[in-house]
Amino acid sequence: MKARQRVTALAVALALVPAAYANAGGQSAQPEPQRRPQGPAAGPVIKLPPGSGAVEERAQRPGAKEEAAPPKWEYCVIKGFIYRQKGFSSSSPRAPFAYVRYLPEGSEEIEGASEEEALDNALAKLGEDGWELTAIRTDLQLDDGDGKTTSVYFLKRPKRQE
Repeated sequence: MKARQRVTALAVALALVPAAYANAGGQSAQPEPQRRPQGPAAGPVIKLPPGSGAVEERAQRPGAKEEAAPPKWEYCVIKGFIYRQKGFSSSSPRAPFAYVRYLPEGSEEIEGASEEEALDNALAKLGEDGWELTAIRTDLQLDDGDGKTTSVYFLKRPKRQE
């Protein structure tokens, strides 16, 4: 009799297991570890420059627009200061001018009452003309314990249509 009860209990337990598993939504007691993404979307996209030998994998759709060409830039540099005499007499005061060099050719001098004001005037004028500051290089010269710094300001703007 005990054997018959065991077989009946085992049959009931086996019958209830699928129902219990279905109620749990197919989830086991231990959660599955998260999978790392795989495939082309798993990492950063690296775009190679044209002519590097790489082949574009995506087929062009009919009517798809060509990618716009990257913008071309003009550059200029504020290289330092030039002091010029304001009048014709030797006692006339000297005024600082910020020296702006347009690349590849051309230059301009922008006046101020001090070096700081000349630099401010140059940056304001260039900003009005569409130039934006992209970098500053500061050099330090040490001579016999004395130090002097000089800065060079690099600017760019989109190249104008000719």
